[in-house]
Amino acid sequence: MKGVSVEIMGQNLTVASDENDEWVKSVAGTVDERIRKLRANGNTVSSVNIAILAALNFADELEHLKKEHQELIDRITAMKERLIDAIDGKLALEPVDARSKQGPGGEVGS
Repeated sequence: MKGVSVEIMGQNLTVASDENDEWVKSVAGTVDERIRKLRANGNTVSSVNIAILAALNFADELEHLKKEHQELIDRITAMKERLIDAIDGKLALEPVDARSKQGPGGEVGS
């Protein structure tokens, strides 16, 4: 694990990370930008309060993304099950002889 130097809220910090330097600096830049927006939009002057508000904002986004991610996984799983059922249903309707005579492209051989 290496240290990467970043600046957040005017403070120089060394962040220990296994990620590459550009990634760490990008994440730190995102945090710093969020804090700047909160500072510009609110009456909060305490650095601790601003940091807590930024953390709450990020946590809220993360929870929404987790929910959306799970919904997508559930939709994909349901679609996969419908496709499997459709394929199984089609195979069940085909005569066994026709399936055994099909070539690799699905065409019936002689």
